[in-house]
Amino acid sequence: MPAMTRGPLPPRVYWVRRVMILGTALLLVFGIARLLVGGSDASSGEEAAAPVAAGTTPSVTSVTGPTPGPTAGPTPTGKAKGKHHTKSADPTPTPLAAPEGDCDATDVAVTPKVSHAVAGRDVLVVLQLRTLESEACTFRTGHDELTVSITSGNDDIWSSRQCPRAIPVRDVTVRKAVTTNLGVTWKARRSDDTCSRLTAWAMPGWYHVTASSVGGEPSDVQFELTTPTAATVTKTAKPTQSPAETPSGRPVTR
Repeated sequence: MPAMTRGPLPPRVYWVRRVMILGTALLLVFGIARLLVGGSDASSGEEAAAPVAAGTTPSVTSVTGPTPGPTAGPTPTGKAKGKHHTKSADPTPTPLAAPEGDCDATDVAVTPKVSHAVAGRDVLVVLQLRTLESEACTFRTGHDELTVSITSGNDDIWSSRQCPRAIPVRDVTVRKAVTTNLGVTWKARRSDDTCSRLTAWAMPGWYHVTASSVGGEPSDVQFELTTPTAATVTKTAKPTQSPAETPSGRPVTR
């Protein structure tokens, strides 16, 4: 049977085919576009979710773990900002005993002390007085009750027996608990029977000072009489003018 040949189709058929092809192409393009847009939205969502999760991390940690900061410590009461230290009361000093009558010279202990002695200058000898038995009493100082002597080996240098006015005469309170000081001045010279000022100066070196009350036990202390330091005198040179700088009163010609 011979093949059947077809003639040209109507134009409507061609238009329908064209519309179907175009529609299929549009559907493909739309589908691909949706896939691409969906993937981009998903990545953007994940990237946007990351900061949000990072921002919420401290709140999650604060819920599951201990919260640092002021809430972890005791709640301030508002009464005081700093620490309060209870200041202990100072102990009340014990009042000194009041003197009761005159001192017995044998009950007064005397200890001499020399802190600084320079040859050729007055030397202060401090007599430290303290009672042995009585709590407090009145003591009349003077050469009749106290003796002071200065020696260097077997050489007698100075004695209050020869210079009685060196020991002040006064009434002092002597106590057992505290020391009473009395100053005696030594002129750093040898003494003679008249305590004159014509005696020789004591030379620098080591000496012993002995002091006691009348009838009391003597006390001996060694001290050094040092060499005085010479004063240093600095002269300032006066500026001198050269002959060329001396005004002559004549005009200078060149």
